Amino acid sequence: MPVFRDAALPDPLSIRLALTLLLIALSAAVSASGWQAERWGVADFTGVLGGGPDGGPVEQAGGTPTMLCGDQAGNLYLAYGQFIDIVTPDGMRSHLAGTGEPGFRDGAAHQAEFRLGLVVKYRVHNLACGPDGAVYVADGGNRRIRRIHQANGQWRVDTWAGGGKRRLGPGESAPPNTVAFNGTLAVAVTPQGEVTLADDYGAYRMTADGREIRYLARWPASALYSDVKSGSLNVMMGDADRAGNVYFVSRTPDAVIKITPAGKVQHVAGLITRDKAQKLAGDGPPLQAFFNTPDSVAVESDGSAIYVCGGDEYNIRRIPGDGAGETATLMQNGQWYRASVHPNKSRGPAVVKPAAKGKLKPDGDLTILVVSHLLGRDAQGNLYGMLNRWSGMTQVVEGEGLLGTRVFRLQRSVPGGGP
Repeated sequence: MPVFRDAALPDPLSIRLALTLLLIALSAAVSASGWQAERWGVADFTGVLGGGPDGGPVEQAGGTPTMLCGDQAGNLYLAYGQFIDIVTPDGMRSHLAGTGEPGFRDGAAHQAEFRLGLVVKYRVHNLACGPDGAVYVADGGNRRIRRIHQANGQWRVDTWAGGGKRRLGPGESAPPNTVAFNGTLAVAVTPQGEVTLADDYGAYRMTADGREIRYLARWPASALYSDVKSGSLNVMMGDADRAGNVYFVSRTPDAVIKITPAGKVQHVAGLITRDKAQKLAGDGPPLQAFFNTPDSVAVESDGSAIYVCGGDEYNIRRIPGDGAGETATLMQNGQWYRASVHPNKSRGPAVVKPAAKGKLKPDGDLTILVVSHLLGRDAQGNLYGMLNRWSGMTQVVEGEGLLGTRVFRLQRSVPGGGP
C-alpha cells in the first residue's frame, strides 16, 4: 500500500512500486488467460486403424511410426520399424532408408540397416532434421548417430558419430567416429547445423562439418537422484529452437534439460523425486512440477514453450520457455493424474470435445484428446501425437467423427483465433 505524508500526496516511490506490482499482476493474468484460451485442432495423419499399404497417400498408409521430424522444404521423415520413411509435400509416403531388417550397414539408403529401439532401455530412438536437408537418426541399438543425406542425387546413409572406443571427459574433443556412447541416445540439430547429442552421462556437441565432437558436461546434480552414486539420465528425445537452444527429456529420473548455444547445461524442469505424494503435485513452477516417466519432447521454434508427453501420462504438458510462471496440462483440463490406460474399456470410443470443460471420466466420454506419445514436430510448428496400439482405444472428435489414424496432427491456434 502507498505511504501518505500528512494525509496528503502519496510518496512517488510508493506509487512507482504499486504500479510495478499492478503491471506484474496484469501480465500474469493475461498469460494465464492466454494459455486457457489456447485451442488445438486435430486431424488424421498416418497409421490407419484398420491397417493399410506400406506407402501411398499418407492418410491411407498403414504402419504406425514412432518418431518424426520435418525439413524446411515440407518433407516429413518417419521412423517406422527398421525403416525411415519420407512423406513428400504432396502427401505421399514411401520408404527412404533401411531394408526393414535390424543390423548395421552404411551406404546406399535402400541397402542401409539400423537397429532402432533395440538393445537399449525403453526402446528409445529419435530423428532430427538439419538445415541442409540431412536427417540425423539416433540409432541406439548400434550406439551411433546415423546421417541420411543426398550425394550426387542419391540418398545415402553414413555414421556421423559413435562406434569407437574412446570415452571423453568434460571439455575434451575428438573425431566423432572414435567416441563411444553409453546407454540411451538422443539427438537434436540447431538451425545453424550444430548437432547436439545426449547419452546416459552427459551432452556432446559436434561442429557443423562433422569433423569434431566435444563433451560439453555431465548432467546437473539437480536432475539426478540424490541417493545414486553414479547418477545418469535415460535421455529419450531432443529438439532445438531457432535461437540454438537444445532440449532433452529424460525418463526416470524425469527431467527436462536445456543446453544453451554457449554449451551451458541446465536442468530447467521436472521434480526429481521417488516420493509418491510429491509425484501427485501436478502442474506448478517448472522445477516443482512432476512429469510421470516422459518419453517425448518438442519445442516451439521461438522457444516460448516446451511440450513434454508420454510414459504414464496420456496428455501433453506445456513448460514456459522462459522458466517463469507454471506448467500447464493441455488436452486433459489439468487432471493429468486421472488418465486411465483403457479410458473407453466398456463404453465405446472416446469422444474428443475440444470446447468442453470438465474432468476426465476414466471409463466414459472424454472432454479432451488422449495422447500417449509425441513423435515430434514439423518445420511449421505442428505437433504429431499418437495412441499406443496396446491402449485398445479409438477417439472421436465431436462434430467431425472418428480419428482414423493412430498418428494425428495437432495444430495450435493463437488465443481468439481458429485452430
